[in-house]
Amino acid sequence: MRFNFINYDDFYSKCNNRSNHKCSKCNDVKEVAISAAEVIIADRIMKFEDIPLLKCTSCGAVTLADHSKKMIDECYKYMIKENHFEGIHKYNGYRQKFEYCQEDDLIYDHRDYYSIPGLSVDFEHSKEGFLTPVYFGKKSVLHFMHDPDYEFKLFSDTYGQVGYKDEWIVPFGINSEDKIVFWLGDLSYMDKTSLNILKPHNVESDHQLTRSEFYAAQLCCIWSEPNRELNVCYKKCDFYNVVKNTYQVSLEHLESEIKEQMDKFQKPIVISEKTIEPTINMLHKVLIEGVNIKELRNLYLKVEVSPADGYEKWKSIKLYEGVLKALMKGNIEKLDIASIMGPLYLLNDLRQYYDHLLPNEKRDAVKENIIRTFNLESFEDISSLYEQLIGGLNMLFEYLILATGNQSLDQ
Repeated sequence: MRFNFINYDDFYSKCNNRSNHKCSKCNDVKEVAISAAEVIIADRIMKFEDIPLLKCTSCGAVTLADHSKKMIDECYKYMIKENHFEGIHKYNGYRQKFEYCQEDDLIYDHRDYYSIPGLSVDFEHSKEGFLTPVYFGKKSVLHFMHDPDYEFKLFSDTYGQVGYKDEWIVPFGINSEDKIVFWLGDLSYMDKTSLNILKPHNVESDHQLTRSEFYAAQLCCIWSEPNRELNVCYKKCDFYNVVKNTYQVSLEHLESEIKEQMDKFQKPIVISEKTIEPTINMLHKVLIEGVNIKELRNLYLKVEVSPADGYEKWKSIKLYEGVLKALMKGNIEKLDIASIMGPLYLLNDLRQYYDHLLPNEKRDAVKENIIRTFNLESFEDISSLYEQLIGGLNMLFEYLILATGNQSLDQ
């Protein structure tokens, strides 16, 4: 990567401003990339083997990070003083240590603080370095999730907080590379026992932060959407509201119990067969058990002019399917209703698989059905299964909301 400036005044006028995390070309987000760069100011050539740059995650446009602008300025002035016309500069591995957590010897890169837009523009804290990102593996927070002495909450898919009794509460995020990120200054609020739980999982910086909900909330005051699991539940509520407004049918059932299930839900950080079981349990109660079967059957009769034989014995999943088919009449040839409904059936299969004592033959049949439906290589591909399940449930209730809303417009 090459940066050319006619003279020092040209360099100063173009670089004497703080970098923004938004790309000026496409308005997408820029992340720090440690890369080689050649900088030419008039007749002075500076070759940097590894220097922080800001690279757009969409169009790939590259600009100089603030830390690099300062380095270039100092190198240029040194070359003028020593009458050098070309120089090769290599990062020597120096790591500045800020005053926070000095005795804990945490791994972090001071260049992040000076390079990631907005971090060093901190008027809230008197000591520099507070907003230095410190990175950890995802397993670092598992202890806090399950120890009752800690308060652990994910507000969204990748942004949350952890606290200990009434002593401290600090935010954290998950970046685009699946690393847990804390601010260095916030880690200084933790007691030593808690910090020692985190430390073994401390990893080198990957410099990725601006794409995260953590950065958006903490630096840009942009609050994140609820996590996808709870979003499914909210969409179910939206569907119920549309039904009530359109057909005067209330599908609500055990409302306070449903709210309790949602309030105490803990989103899994690490996806495994063991960790997704509580999610399966919660979603089954909210989506399948938490519906008024009698009123759902009444809704079916309101939207279906020719009810199917045996509908009187249908339970919630089959009634959901019947309602969707009726609402989508005229579009059924364009939609695969069975595929849209598939995630709800599979949610029920997974609940049986996890919570019921089934014969081995039945368990194997359930697993094979799940593998086949989600096109998995094996049942051990839990991460893919989970992603498709949550995505599919979101899509199902989007269809139900849209189809019911369209009926409202037609009336």
